[in-house]
Amino acid sequence: MNAMVPGLGGGKMSSSDPNSKIDFLDPPDDIRRKIKRSFCEEGNIVDNGLLAFLAAVLIPISEMRLEQRIGKLSVDEAEGQNTPSDQTPFVTDDAPDGTVYTVHRDPKYGGPMHYCSFHELQTDFLEKRLHPGDLKTSVANSLIKLLDPIRKAFEESQEWQTVEKLAYPNPNAKPEKKKKVRTA
Repeated sequence: MNAMVPGLGGGKMSSSDPNSKIDFLDPPDDIRRKIKRSFCEEGNIVDNGLLAFLAAVLIPISEMRLEQRIGKLSVDEAEGQNTPSDQTPFVTDDAPDGTVYTVHRDPKYGGPMHYCSFHELQTDFLEKRLHPGDLKTSVANSLIKLLDPIRKAFEESQEWQTVEKLAYPNPNAKPEKKKKVRTA
């Protein structure tokens, strides 16, 4: 069973509120805007959608990519073939061993913060050593990196775009008028 991840506004994620969630096809500017507006009160770890998303998605993906890199996790040879995506973990190249997630920060604010577990990151956030602005920027960058190949593949596929229009028709679209055919 998968864990429920709170929405970006805190509380329950809602498909009727497009700003409470990130869609697979959201462009980078939309992702940054949604993350920037998300609920992420300094020191508050309750109903924090960004922290929950890190715990449930980003850190596990980063851990899996790290295990693949060192050969600890076997991978189907065909998996990832012809995939334009960047399969690197969400850590910097200079991160200490054991790091599973790096929060990038401007050097004037102390530089990158490296975490070996979600618990360490959550503790730093709770104790206000990790600023919400740095967390938001890092999560947004990680999501953009993760979703970019999906969005690009969609944009390059007329078939996928047609299927999307059929599955999710525009509710504001005007129905086409049928032309009357005259018979003589």
